Amino acid sequence: MVNIEIDGKKLTAEAGSMIIEVADANDVYIPRFCYHKKLSVAANCRMCLVEVSNIPKAVPACATPVADGMVVQTSSDSAREAQKAVMEFLLINHPLDCPICDQGGECELQDLAVGFGDDDSSYCENKRVVHDKNIGPLIETEMTRCIHCTRCVRFGMEIAGIRELGMLGRGETAEIGTFVGKCVDSEVSGNIIDLCPVGAL
Repeated sequence: MVNIEIDGKKLTAEAGSMIIEVADANDVYIPRFCYHKKLSVAANCRMCLVEVSNIPKAVPACATPVADGMVVQTSSDSAREAQKAVMEFLLINHPLDCPICDQGGECELQDLAVGFGDDDSSYCENKRVVHDKNIGPLIETEMTRCIHCTRCVRFGMEIAGIRELGMLGRGETAEIGTFVGKCVDSEVSGNIIDLCPVGAL
């Protein structure tokens, strides 16, 4: 067991556990998209950035193990600034179609954009458009909404035990899709719809 401090709360945590797990167990909220307690850590959304003493930059809470004497700030100025910057990057290409989105009102991105977003963006370029894919009979896609959290990919590999989805391409051209024209037809594939935080599936 190690002694740590999160937002002024002195806590005891199991050695090797991640900051986000300790925070969740002690009712300290840290925003996140890619993290899910039943899936492996991807640390690719970066929404859970927090400030840790003696570390010069904000670190992802989902991928940073606790250490004895660690002092974590989840809502300090530098942590909030990092979280707002991540939110701005996520919204660069996300369509502004909340009123007609199936996930509208239940969307994690929408909720966090209210708390961590800004009403002004420094980006004025056109948003990218990703053509919808037919990935199977159970799932309808709106892939322009995808924020590449990879929850759907990790669910298939780790829970369902079937590698049906993957990340294709890199950078701005990255897309979630099936491998070589296959379709998602596992009996548990409908579960990825609930895992998606933004209504892309």
